[in-house]
Amino acid sequence: MKGLNQFILDLRNSKDLSEEDKRINLEINNIHSKFNTNLNGYQKKKYICKLIYIYLLGYSDVADLGIKESYQLLNSPTFTEKQLGYLSIAILDGYDKHKYASKKEYLNTLLDSIHSNLVKDLKSNDEDINCLAIQFIASNFNINDTSKGSNMVKIVESDESAPQWLELIDILYSYCTSPIKNSLIKKKSSLTLLTLLKIYPDVIISNNNWIPRLLQLIDSDDLGVVISCIPLIQYTMNFKPQIVKSIIPLVSSRLVTFIIDEDCHATYYYYKSPAPWLIVKLFQLVEQFFLLDSPDGTPALSVSEIDEHTLNNLRRVIAQSIQNASKPISGLPNRNSQSSILFQAVSLAVFLNASKEAINGAINALMLLLDSPDTNTRYLSLDALIKLTARLNANYLSSMNLNKFDENLPKIFNLLYDKDISVKRKSLDLIYTICNSETYNIVITQLLEFFPFADFSLKSDLAIKIAILAEKFANDSTWYVTTMLKLLSIGGGSNSSGIGYISNEVWERIVQIVVNNQDLQAKTCKLVINLLRNPAAPENVKGRPQPVIGLSENLVKVAAFVLGEYGSEIKETPEYSIEAQFRVLYESYFKVSLLTRAMLLTTFLKLLLKFREEVFVPDVVDLFDIESQSIDLEIQTRSTEYFKLLTTQINQKFTNQLIKPFPVFVNTESPLMNRIGSINHIVGRNRSSSLVAAQNITKSSNKGLKSTSTIALPITQENDNDELAENPQEDNPFAERPTALTPNWYSGYHRMLHYDAGIFFENQLIKLTYRIMKDKNNITIKFVIINNSAKTAGTDITGFTVLNLESFSGKEDPSYILNLRQLPEATIHDKSAIDIDVKVRDVVENHQSPILSIKFMCGGSFNQLNLKFPVSLMKTLSSTSLSNLEDFKKRWLQIGELLGKEGEHHVKIDLSHRHNSSNIVRLLSRLGFSVVHATPDNSENGILVMGGGILHTQKSNYGLLATIKSVDNIGREFEIVVRCTGGGIAEVIAMNLKEIFEG
Repeated sequence: MKGLNQFILDLRNSKDLSEEDKRINLEINNIHSKFNTNLNGYQKKKYICKLIYIYLLGYSDVADLGIKESYQLLNSPTFTEKQLGYLSIAILDGYDKHKYASKKEYLNTLLDSIHSNLVKDLKSNDEDINCLAIQFIASNFNINDTSKGSNMVKIVESDESAPQWLELIDILYSYCTSPIKNSLIKKKSSLTLLTLLKIYPDVIISNNNWIPRLLQLIDSDDLGVVISCIPLIQYTMNFKPQIVKSIIPLVSSRLVTFIIDEDCHATYYYYKSPAPWLIVKLFQLVEQFFLLDSPDGTPALSVSEIDEHTLNNLRRVIAQSIQNASKPISGLPNRNSQSSILFQAVSLAVFLNASKEAINGAINALMLLLDSPDTNTRYLSLDALIKLTARLNANYLSSMNLNKFDENLPKIFNLLYDKDISVKRKSLDLIYTICNSETYNIVITQLLEFFPFADFSLKSDLAIKIAILAEKFANDSTWYVTTMLKLLSIGGGSNSSGIGYISNEVWERIVQIVVNNQDLQAKTCKLVINLLRNPAAPENVKGRPQPVIGLSENLVKVAAFVLGEYGSEIKETPEYSIEAQFRVLYESYFKVSLLTRAMLLTTFLKLLLKFREEVFVPDVVDLFDIESQSIDLEIQTRSTEYFKLLTTQINQKFTNQLIKPFPVFVNTESPLMNRIGSINHIVGRNRSSSLVAAQNITKSSNKGLKSTSTIALPITQENDNDELAENPQEDNPFAERPTALTPNWYSGYHRMLHYDAGIFFENQLIKLTYRIMKDKNNITIKFVIINNSAKTAGTDITGFTVLNLESFSGKEDPSYILNLRQLPEATIHDKSAIDIDVKVRDVVENHQSPILSIKFMCGGSFNQLNLKFPVSLMKTLSSTSLSNLEDFKKRWLQIGELLGKEGEHHVKIDLSHRHNSSNIVRLLSRLGFSVVHATPDNSENGILVMGGGILHTQKSNYGLLATIKSVDNIGREFEIVVRCTGGGIAEVIAMNLKEIFEG
C-alpha cells in the first residue's frame, strides 16, 4: 500500500510533535471524508490500516472512526480483507475501563456485535476462515487470570448472552472431537475452547459426557494436538477428578513410547531427544492427577488405585528419565532439555513410591546440576530437590537417602553465597527441608555463620528458619537458649530505612518459651547479660569483608523482659547482681529505638519496686523525671506515670499488683510458622511443619535415649486442658500430630478383641503373632516377630527397633500403664519376641488403645509399621460366682436401684451373619463371662443369653452383668443391655461388645 507507506514515512520525518499532530489531523479529516463515499475493499483496507497506525501511536480518539468499516470487512469474501477486519476490531474495539463498567459488560457487548460473523466463519468450509474466527476468540476473550480473582468474568445460564456463548462453545467442542477436522483446527480449537470454558464453566459441569471425549485427544497421532489439549484436560479434570484413573494408562503408554522406545515423529525430535517439551507436559499432567481432590475431600488418585502394568510403566519412564539426565550430554540445548525432563520426573517420582535406586539416581543427577554455571539450572535443581524432600515420607527419606545430603551439605551451603538471590533463597529452603535430628547442629551452626553475610532481603526468612529448626530439634535447654540469643546478637542492626534484620516474631517466640519453662529462666538471664556485655562476633570468612554488627535491639528487648521478670533468680551471683543487671540495661537505653526504650522504662520500674534499697534507685528516678519531658508521647506518658507512682505513698498490696509474675502463655500459635515462606506452597507431605514449643527439652544432664523433641507449651488452666483434650490439633498447634497407622492394621486389632492368641499382622516380610496372658488387672501381651522373608528370599531382618510405644491413657492420671518388658533382637534370622506388660489402673475408654511403632530393614528396604493394639477393660474380665438365674436377677435389680440410668446402657447391633444361642454363649465365655442363662438353639421365643463377670482395675473392681436378646426372628439383630456397679462403665462395655460383634 503505497499511500500507507508514504503516510508512515511522513510521520517519521516530522520535526516535532506539532508537525506530527498536524499531519495526523489532516489524514483523519481525509479518512473521514473518504468513509462517506463508496470505497472498494482495497481502499477500506488502506484507510483502516492508517487508523490502526494512528491509534497505536497513542491517538485513541480515532478508535470509533473505523469500527463500522472494520465490521464491513468481516463480511468480505476475500481472506485478506476479513483478516484485517478481525485485526482492526481487536485493536480499535478493545477493552476500555472508562467506557465499560466491567469486563463482563465489555465481553457481552463485543460478542453481541460480532457473534453472527463468528458463527458464520466458524461454519465456513474454508479452514483458513475457520482459523481467523478461532484466533479472534482466543485472543480477545482470553482475559481471565486466575491470579486476579477480582477480575474474573463468569457467565451463568441466567445471563441474557448465555445462548450466544454456548453456541460458540458447541462449535469449538465439535471441532476438537471431530474425526475429519485437520490437526491445525483441532490445536487451535482446543486452546480456544479452554478460553471459553473459563468464562462459562457451567457448560463442562452440565455436559459430563464431553470430558471422556476430550480426554481422547491425548491419544491423537499428531503430537501438536496432544500438546494443545493438555491445558484443556488439566482444566476439565478439576470438575470431575474421579475420571483421572481412566486416562492414566493412556498417558503412561505415551511416555513409554517417547522415553523407553524413543519412538517419535521426526519433526518432533529436539537434539536427538523425542519431544522433550511434551514429555514434561505429560509428567505435569500426571502429577496434577495426584494432587487433585475428590468432592468428598479424598485424593482423586493414589498409587494403590493404579493397575500394576500402568504403575510399572510410570516407574520405568521415571527411572529412565533420571538415567538419561545422568549421562554425559553434549550441547547446552540438549542438556537443558534433559534437565527439564529430570526436574519434572523427580517431582512426580514421589507420588509413585519410587524405589531407592530411582530416588538415589535423582538426587545424584540433581546434585551434579548444582555445579552448572547456568543460574537457571542451579535454581531449578534446587527447586526439584526441595519438592523431592518435602513430599517424601520423612522416615523413608532419612533411611534411604540421608547420606546423599550429608555428603553434599558443603556444596549446598556454598550456594548460600551464590551471586543470584533466587538461588540463595532456594538453597536456604533446601537446607531447611533436609535438616533432621542428626544434622541440625551442623546446619544451625553454618546458618548462624552465614547470617552476617546474608542479603538484607534474606535475613528475615533466614532468622525464622533458624528459630524453627532450633525449636524443633532442641534436646538441650542450654543449647537452645544459647543458639537463639546468639541469633539475636548477630542479627543486630537495620537497613537504611531503620527496618531491623530480624522480625519481632523471633524474639517474642523466645520470650514465650522462656516464660513457660522455669528451667530456662535463670539460664536466659545470665546468657543475655553476657551477650550484651560481649556481643557475638561473626566468624571470619576468607575473601569476604567482615560485616559490622550494631547493637541488637531484639536482644535488648529480650533482656528487658527476662531481667524484669526473672532477674531476681540470679542476683546472688556477684557478676549478675541487680546493680549489674541495671547497668547493662541502662548503658543500652540511649542506643535503642523509642519502642525499646519504653520497654526498658517498664523494666526499670519493676527493678526499683522490687529492690528499693539499691544504689541505682536515684538514677531511675532521675531518668523518669527527665523523660517526662520527652517529645515522644509514649515515653513521656510512661515516665510521667512512673515518676508520679514513685513519689506517691502507695501500699505494698498495690505494688505487688504492679509487679505480679507474668502468666504463662496458653493456647497460642507459633507466629513463626506463618512466616516460613515458599516451602509451605509445596503441595504434598510437608516436612517443614514444626510442632514445637519448649516444655520437653531434654536436659543436658540426661544421658538416656535421645530423640527429636516436640516442645509443647505447658497449659495450666483446667478448662484449657479440657479443650485441648477434645481437639488437640485445632486448639493446641504444638500438640503432636496423630500417628498414621499402617494399612490393614484393623484386622489384627479386631482379632485381639475376640481372641487371646492369633495373627496380629502379616505381610511379605514379617509376621507378628500375639498371645495375651491375664491376671486380673495385669495383662501381658507377647508379640512374636517371624521373619517371612527368610523363607522366600533368605534375607535377615536387620535393625529391628521399637520406635515408640504410644499410650493414649492420659498423662495426669493414666488409665493404664505400659511397660516394654522384653525388647526384640536387632537382627532376626527366624523369630524374636516383644513382651509388653499392661497394668490397668482405671476405666479404659475404647479410643485410648496404644500404638506400637516398629522399624526394620529387609533386603535393603526400610520399613516402618504403626500398629494399634487393644488395651480394653474387657480383657480384665473374670468369671463371677453367680451360679443361677435367680442370683443374676437379684443382682440386676440391686444395680438398677443403686445407680439407675448411670449404671445401665442399651445398644442395638446388626450382624452380617446369623447367630444362634450357642454362638453367643461361646463368644461370651471366651471373653470371660460366666453364662448363667441361655435359650436353646431351637427356641421359638428368640434368643436370650445372660452372663456376668468381674472387671478388675488397680483402683477398684466392678461387677458386670449383660443380657443379649434377639429382636428379630433370624438371629441377626440383637439388643445388648449392660449393667455395672461403676458409674459410666456400662456404656464402655456395651460399645466394646458392639465392636466385637459387628467388627
